[in-house]
Amino acid sequence: MTTLLLLTSFIFGSIVGSFLNVLVERIDTNESPFKGRSHCPYCKKTLTFWELIPIFSYFLLKGRCSQCKNKISIQYPLIEFLTALFFLLLSLRILRLPLIKAVFLNLNPSHFLILLNFLFWFFWVFVFIAISLYDIKKYLILTEVLIPAIVIAAFWRVFYGFFYLFKKDNLFLSFSKFLGKESYVFGNYSYFLSLILGIIFSFGIIALIVYITKEKAMGWGDAILAFFIGLILGFPESLIALIIAFLIGGFSSLVFIIFKKKNLKSYLPFAPFLSLGALLVMLFGDIIIKSYLSLIYL
Repeated sequence: MTTLLLLTSFIFGSIVGSFLNVLVERIDTNESPFKGRSHCPYCKKTLTFWELIPIFSYFLLKGRCSQCKNKISIQYPLIEFLTALFFLLLSLRILRLPLIKAVFLNLNPSHFLILLNFLFWFFWVFVFIAISLYDIKKYLILTEVLIPAIVIAAFWRVFYGFFYLFKKDNLFLSFSKFLGKESYVFGNYSYFLSLILGIIFSFGIIALIVYITKEKAMGWGDAILAFFIGLILGFPESLIALIIAFLIGGFSSLVFIIFKKKNLKSYLPFAPFLSLGALLVMLFGDIIIKSYLSLIYL
């Protein structure tokens, strides 16, 4: 059963990744990502079913269009694979949660909302990958996806929180803590206080950097993305995500400079690092904090 669930999540993730590619490519055109058949960007040939199989089609076609023989961007299979991988890892993260089997086996209104919350987690993954890909390609934040995601997240997080207060079910709270029970290291916070502090710290830190550097280091789009991270992760999870983002971003910048791919004046899109920091907390937050505690208590 577990193997089937993981395989399904990987396949579904690859399909979502395929749609994500179409979304990012068509967002700046008049084409709808929901209408019209996929086609070659060069000769406009409508793609057949076997040319649309996520990941595998790229290798079956040897990276070229079957008609005009122009090269197909490696972006397509890469994004499909990354999305599938993150969906798989998120499924493993959910299965690692305590008492998760009880939620699946004993379905009631409370457990149904918990499972629905997990579906939103997959949506957050989709948003982060879409935002990152667009920022890498265009050096802009995809507000057409981010703003609706913030509205949806705000509605869901508030609704979920009020249901938790009404039911007083500790499972609700435990399943919203990506750092696990070890999050007590940063203090104990109620659901809504964690939510508010997450937004204030995440948005505030990035917004302050944007203001001080006059948008030379980061833009207001990054601050809006940080707002989203604070909204879905809360505190202290969002703070850990920012720390990870700055560490990976700083290391990556250093590598680019060493290999002369960038210089000190070059702009490096930061949305992918913010997204990666949030995703790592979602997927491995409990492992990260346990590893940190094991180091400081050696």
